[in-house]
Amino acid sequence: MDSRQNFLKGAVILSVAGAISKVLGALYRIPLARLIGGEGMGLYQMAYPIYTTILSLATAGVPVAISVLVSRKETQGLTGDSRKIFRASLVMLFIFGIVLSLAVMQAARFIANNILHEPRAYYPILAVAPAIFFAGLMSVFRGYFQGHQTMIPTAVSQVLEQLFRVTAVLILAVVLFPRGLEFAAAGATFGAVIGGVIGLTVLFIYYLRFRREQARQKINLQYSGTSSWELARDVVRLAVPVSFGAVVLPLVQMLDAIIVPGRLMAINYTTSQATALYGQLSGMAAVLISLPTIFTIAISTSLVPAVSEALAKNDRGLLNSRLNYGLRAGMIISLPCAAGLFILAFPICDLLYAAPEAGIPLEPLAFSCITLAAFQLSSAGLQGIGRPEIAMRHLIITGILKVIFNYTLTAIPVLNIRGAAIGTVLAFTVGSLLNIIYLRRLTRVEYEGGRLLKITLVTIIMAIAVKYSYQYLVGIDIHSHIATLIAITLGVGIYGALLFIAKELDMNMLKNIVKDVK
Repeated sequence: MDSRQNFLKGAVILSVAGAISKVLGALYRIPLARLIGGEGMGLYQMAYPIYTTILSLATAGVPVAISVLVSRKETQGLTGDSRKIFRASLVMLFIFGIVLSLAVMQAARFIANNILHEPRAYYPILAVAPAIFFAGLMSVFRGYFQGHQTMIPTAVSQVLEQLFRVTAVLILAVVLFPRGLEFAAAGATFGAVIGGVIGLTVLFIYYLRFRREQARQKINLQYSGTSSWELARDVVRLAVPVSFGAVVLPLVQMLDAIIVPGRLMAINYTTSQATALYGQLSGMAAVLISLPTIFTIAISTSLVPAVSEALAKNDRGLLNSRLNYGLRAGMIISLPCAAGLFILAFPICDLLYAAPEAGIPLEPLAFSCITLAAFQLSSAGLQGIGRPEIAMRHLIITGILKVIFNYTLTAIPVLNIRGAAIGTVLAFTVGSLLNIIYLRRLTRVEYEGGRLLKITLVTIIMAIAVKYSYQYLVGIDIHSHIATLIAITLGVGIYGALLFIAKELDMNMLKNIVKDVK
């Protein structure tokens, strides 16, 4: 199998594994939210961003760095060096993981009491801390396998890690719920530790098989003479920039966990009320927003090499076509999702979470489906033309604006939790506009405003039909849950039919979208 086939096979394997993991990661929150409610989800969401932020900072760039260096050494025939990179990285992340996990455990009470101002968050933070150690070690194994263009261990471990994590989250939350919300939330966060143990075990088994296969082939180890210390330093040098980029959004989420409940309490909400409202926003509404991104991320991923190829050919027409195709495909998915979540915010939250009040933040947050998609797709365009630093700069600006907007708007009594949702939409609106402006400036792309307008008009007609069909069905005494499902089904049918009539969707485009998602 040649390198191109290896790459394509690896890309498909990782894409499928990533999609499965994301779906599992989104769906488990629905039964969890129904079990522990908004307040419990608030405690869960306070702890989890701390874990993801530290994890991203410590390990996000490690697989990339190790895979690059291992691939380079293997290409040069320096198999001995690639093993030294693996061992040095393993020792480094072993020590680093223990230190960080113990530091978070030691600081858990201080963070809960003095930063989050929610003492009950202590147990969820304490429970998730050991997961940092296991995740760090997994990042080393995955980077090593990816450097050998062996993607199956990463994919299998990723899916099994998520499957066991989700299962553990739900079981532990149920078992510990009678002891109190803080213990149920702690059980849920401890699911990350269970998943980490399983994922690491799977990777270690694959590593043993890999080493046995190498021993059977009697591979002659070649060394360059570079010390393990120097190789470890190279890993750090490559990993740090990637990690700092990956930490932006988790850091913003962690700041939200501090800012939003604190600003709600500043306008006389109790700690319990503020925690519950934050849970409705981050643990319920935001989960629904993440579902359409599964598709827009897939489209964005396929857009990067497509744009890069067009640029390499110096074919401006092809570049223009592919950029517009990506944006149009993303909007075809995100616009109806935004409209549906806005129109049916309360009945959808009642159907999924038995918590219609989560519809309060979902209504304004629904529009982030559009702004997030625009940001992801335009960032992919910038990456495809070789300007990822611009997308990163705009991501940082977006994160800063989100913090400012959330801090300001949440403390307005008439807005309260809606303010945090509106702040998110406004921040990503600015970020996506900056991306789109710079993308046009650098590529001279002519955006198809007329076609996007047609898709918008089709969406509006669909939204009106959904709204009035739901109202009619409820008016004739059909249960709200059934009325919601019928209205959604009707909306999908009307939207698809109108797109075909407007010639904005044909069978070829459908095949391309499905291909991108796969």
